[in-house]
Amino acid sequence: MVKINLTLILCGALCLFGGATSALALPINGNTFGVWLQNLEQEAIAQGISPETTHAALDSAFLDDRVVALDQKQPEGTVSFASYAEQIVTPEMVREGRAMMDAHEDLLDAISETYGVAPQIIVALWGIESHFGRNSGKYQIVDSLVTLAYEGRRAEFFRNELFNALRILDQEHIPATALRGSWAGAMGQCQFMPSTYLGYAVDYAHHGRRDIWGTTPDVLASIANYLAAEGWNRDLTWGREVELTQPVDARNIGLSQSRSLQEWSDLGVRNLDGDPLPAKALQASLIQPDGADGRSFIVYDNFRALMRWNRSTYFGLTVGLLADQLR
Repeated sequence: MVKINLTLILCGALCLFGGATSALALPINGNTFGVWLQNLEQEAIAQGISPETTHAALDSAFLDDRVVALDQKQPEGTVSFASYAEQIVTPEMVREGRAMMDAHEDLLDAISETYGVAPQIIVALWGIESHFGRNSGKYQIVDSLVTLAYEGRRAEFFRNELFNALRILDQEHIPATALRGSWAGAMGQCQFMPSTYLGYAVDYAHHGRRDIWGTTPDVLASIANYLAAEGWNRDLTWGREVELTQPVDARNIGLSQSRSLQEWSDLGVRNLDGDPLPAKALQASLIQPDGADGRSFIVYDNFRALMRWNRSTYFGLTVGLLADQLR
């Protein structure tokens, strides 16, 4: 999946670029958009996507200037982790998350038993990705992906995601207008890219379609299925915030460095309350998203599964911190 670090905080604000959508016709590689789109349709059909689906989805596709503006103004790296976490793990988010855990307790327990992912992790991801379904995006996925594939900055990636979106339309028998999500092509309440949907979305409600847009059981089970497939260990947590009783050499910090909890204890790492780290035979990494003057965290392999969901340390830590408060 490709998602920016500040999906919930800043993407909404940037969407105020809003104006009306418009069809751009800038030549790229010598082709106007119309010629480029015709070639794209031929390639989609050659890949086995039905002509009916291809033409229904692409004949009226247009370039969305809002998407271009957003893609060119990514806010990654401009906000500290402290600010990021403060704006996401709010008292309101925690209250709503706990309410969702209560409302869907039986469903979450069943999904957790099936996939081995704790309910609070599932709900934390649901909340951060779409505010429990209320902010899943209103962009037409096909038009967004067409725009991003034509724009050229990450053309190959978005071209492949566009073909995957067409496969979803072809296989799931849903209209292109129902395929909605973020400006960057992430879909539904769990914000799956089309390739992720094809690989991990689940029809948990057994209603004949993997509906991550409007069917809560499908949304929650799809989140759990993804993490399980990426190696989530039901017997572990994601990590914990820690304090350092002495400076730790910068060469020992980062996800590329892994040591036993005993080794970290020997280096002066303690729980926040000053107690020793758990006496367990676990490997862990020490990360400091805001540097040596900021907060410190010991993270386990489950954190790496969160990083495969979104390759952002900020994102993974925030999911873990919110889940801890929900638990």
